[in-house]
This record gives sequence, C-alpha cells and structure tokens, in this order.
Amino acid sequence: MLNKLAETAETAEHVGEFAREFGEQNWVDMDEDETADWRKVLTDLEAAAATFRRTVNLIS
Repeated sequence: MLNKLAETAETAEHVGEFAREFGEQNWVDMDEDETADWRKVLTDLEAAAATFRRTVNLIS
C-alpha cells in the first residue's frame, strides 16, 4: 500500500512538472488572464503534490 501511495505522489509531481513545461512552451499564446490562471493552476498543483508527498512520508 505504501508503495502505491509513493507512486501516486511521484505521479502528482510529474503532472506538475509537465504542466509547468507546457505553460512555459505556450506562454506566448496566452493572454494576460490565461497566464495568470495558468500560474495559479501551477501553484495549486505544486502545493498539492508537496502536501501529498509529505503525507506519504509521514505514513511510511
């Protein structure tokens, strides 16, 4: 079970990395509002991944 949680935490971190890379490659196509929204999504994804990772570490 702990291995599955660790894999899920790793997946969440990879999703955050992918989202950041996608955003960096597409900033020029976004208007100001879209850019602000995208940065908020990135911040939320990174925070969720970090929280999940800390939780998994506490459990294991």
